[in-house]
Amino acid sequence: MQAQELQIQGTLNGLRAEVGSDVSALAIIDRRERYSRWKWVSGNLNERYLNISVRYGQGIEGEVIKVGRGLAWSYEESKKHAGYSIILTERLVSAYAVPVMEEQEIAGILLVGDRTQRAYEASQRQAVTKAAAEIAERFPDLL
Repeated sequence: MQAQELQIQGTLNGLRAEVGSDVSALAIIDRRERYSRWKWVSGNLNERYLNISVRYGQGIEGEVIKVGRGLAWSYEESKKHAGYSIILTERLVSAYAVPVMEEQEIAGILLVGDRTQRAYEASQRQAVTKAAAEIAERFPDLL
């Protein structure tokens, strides 16, 4: 792994510990090929996330792109959106995802999730948003 990839993995590990979540993950959006892919995950159950490739605008990634801000999913929402690949793969019941911005465009999605029902407090949502901004600032060449 490259040094930058190790740093991203460290950032995800730190975010997962700070928020107290089971999973933290970073998806990269490829605008040319019109898909998004989960490239880094901390707290994952297996490596199946590497095979997830979602068409642009679909899944959790698409929901965040549509609104352009952070979104939370609760137990009831996760039942409604049970077909979302990352939710299925990691068996998530609750999740909070935010866009990772590169200049004025969304370049990625940062997600924290739990395998139990949970509501994310304002301070936890703010920590995820702050981590997304740090990732965008520190790793623009990976996005």
